[in-house]
Amino acid sequence: MNKKMSAVLAGALGAVILGTSEVGATIGLSSQFVNVAMENLEPGKSYNLLELRGLPYTIKNRGDGPADVLVEVQVPTKKELLGSYEPILDPTWVSVSPSRLRLEPGEPGFSALTITIPDDPKLLGRHFQAQIWAHTLTTGLMAAGVRSTIRFSTGAGPETLEERAREKAMVALNYELWPAALYIKKAAVGTYDPMKAEGRQFVLTNRAEETLELVATAVPWSGVALPEGYETPKDLSWVKIEPAKLTVEPVSLERMRLKLDVPAEYKGRKLAFLIQLSLPIGTVVNRTNRVLVEVAP
Repeated sequence: MNKKMSAVLAGALGAVILGTSEVGATIGLSSQFVNVAMENLEPGKSYNLLELRGLPYTIKNRGDGPADVLVEVQVPTKKELLGSYEPILDPTWVSVSPSRLRLEPGEPGFSALTITIPDDPKLLGRHFQAQIWAHTLTTGLMAAGVRSTIRFSTGAGPETLEERAREKAMVALNYELWPAALYIKKAAVGTYDPMKAEGRQFVLTNRAEETLELVATAVPWSGVALPEGYETPKDLSWVKIEPAKLTVEPVSLERMRLKLDVPAEYKGRKLAFLIQLSLPIGTVVNRTNRVLVEVAP
């Protein structure tokens, strides 16, 4: 097997049981081949999952009568697509052998899936998804079926690329958010601008030679004890950060302001929360800068 190729199998049980047949028999199918992702496949080559990974497509008859089952490869709908995957360009890229199975009650069946990618350089670096649809063949009103998903990438998969992007972004980080604690002492119920009223704001300094992009959000206090007399609201929707997404050029700074719309219930109370900084892809990089707000009685 190509050492570059890897696969991940989600082994959860998927099943669809639609009812009983005209003669009262229970009809149902299940499969453990629910969500498989492969990466580093090469155009112009074929990959038999059973031979290379010992990974058969499995289907089990959950009914109490014999069942004829057809396994088909389908192009996914937009709703079925996961993440950055695109629909397979041709369902014949994935073949099933055998595609028809006769299963007795409780009997499992096994097929081999083979992925064959055309020899086309335009397919490099792309991520494809196909649906495997196994269903009973019947002339009656009732039938059963189960869907599985197979994903493959001609190169690194989306998950691997995202991890690489996170690692690169973390290595490049060289910044400071100042001050460590922002004290707002004259807040009032309703709209309040700490910068206009008290000259209070954050400054984000980028010391790196690359542009810095961070997303700022207000989150409840955590990790250390609250200062005496303060409480942390769980709902911080009344705290707005401008700009919420900060783009700071190399070796420069950006000002970050808070805009408050303090609910009446916080009149005369002391509130504390944290500012969380994240990469645009969602990785949290900092959650230590504090905001302490005293609301007038």
